[in-house]
Amino acid sequence: MRTWRLETAVERVPGGAIVTAKGRIGRVTAARFAEALSAARRETSRVVVDLQGVDYVSGLGLIALRETADSADTLILCGVGEAVRNTLEVAGLIERVRIEESRQAAIDRVRAIAGA
Repeated sequence: MRTWRLETAVERVPGGAIVTAKGRIGRVTAARFAEALSAARRETSRVVVDLQGVDYVSGLGLIALRETADSADTLILCGVGEAVRNTLEVAGLIERVRIEESRQAAIDRVRAIAGA
């Protein structure tokens, strides 16, 4: 039996906010993920999502990402593993977000976009 656990954190970075997720974003945990994304959006229109510690994203997690992409000026994902990247591609989200390989590259990108 799988344990569905997810830890999230939201922090300000120059030019935006970063949401860090660790665990699995599934039916049980998607609401926590969506709330973290909403908290970041309340702070800024430029959001970075660090998915380094995520190995699975369900449909509800994809909906939360799509809603953030629709409402944010900038949505940058980083630390995207192969399984999550494949899920994003199948869902058609890969074209709607920017993906950076590392957390630092994503922070640098959002800083540049914001002119910070």
